[in-house]
Amino acid sequence: MKLSRAHFISELDKGLKGIYCLCADESIQIEELKGKLIDKAKLEGYEERVTHVVSKETDWSFLDSENDNLDLFGSKKILEIKLLGQGPGTKGSKAIKDYCQNQDNNKLIVFSAERLDKKQLNSAWVKSIDEAGILVIEPAITSKTIYDWIKRKAKEIDVELEDEALTLLAERTEGNLFATSQELIKLSLLFDGESISLNKMEKSISNSSRYGIFDLSHAFVEGDKTRMVKIIEILKAEGTQPPLVLWALSKEVNNLYKVLETGNANDIWGPRYYLDALSKRAREISLRKIKKALKEIAEIDSSIKGLSTKSPWQSIRDLVLDL
Repeated sequence: MKLSRAHFISELDKGLKGIYCLCADESIQIEELKGKLIDKAKLEGYEERVTHVVSKETDWSFLDSENDNLDLFGSKKILEIKLLGQGPGTKGSKAIKDYCQNQDNNKLIVFSAERLDKKQLNSAWVKSIDEAGILVIEPAITSKTIYDWIKRKAKEIDVELEDEALTLLAERTEGNLFATSQELIKLSLLFDGESISLNKMEKSISNSSRYGIFDLSHAFVEGDKTRMVKIIEILKAEGTQPPLVLWALSKEVNNLYKVLETGNANDIWGPRYYLDALSKRAREISLRKIKKALKEIAEIDSSIKGLSTKSPWQSIRDLVLDL
């Protein structure tokens, strides 16, 4: 049964089903839904929780009830299966379809499906879950819907935002839902029970909640040079050490090199949206530039270790601007 977020929450009050699939573009959206589901499951006596992250090597025998020897008391457990930007594959699809036809009453199966494409959402394994359990597909948060999302999050933790303060928060966090959530939590602690005005928001909000190392990696793969330089400056101001920044960039440069050498991203681990972005970026850049970047990374590493007079931060900026 396919449900909206609101209907999913109201259905939980009526009792649990055996299978759930929670789909969204952002992990924080899935975590919100899953949190409510797990809380309900604990009340229903599900004490053990096991997590499986799906990869090419995943052994799906854990879904086979005949291979799962429960103890004599029939303990209940939650099996969380994380699909990060990819489907379960041929073996996984069959295992899911078979399980949907022969469910174990002592198991609660929770699929966390992040950034699945339309083809995956219309696949046979999703339809099997839709027929046998509960399917929740959260729409992506856009520049228009972010305001409603912030209002809901604020209401959940008893934070009252004036309209101008809400607008500023949305602008400063630039669609980063995790950063927005963290900022709201901070506001709830700083101004407990108070209405948050624009002035209070300006005093509270900080650039530090906006960016991290993985935001830099994402901007690099997207080829957004302006954003990369902006993130680098913020990381530097926050006291992030150059080796960590260089590590993140080195990882992406090496991944691009692999894609250019092999012609595909098959041997690189990551969610589908990341692999697609990596492949697109590889088509826009030459192998010569990547080889040059690898040499520059080695030189920056030497400067960080004091073996060169070059400025690490300036060299890192030059690196991202040259690619």
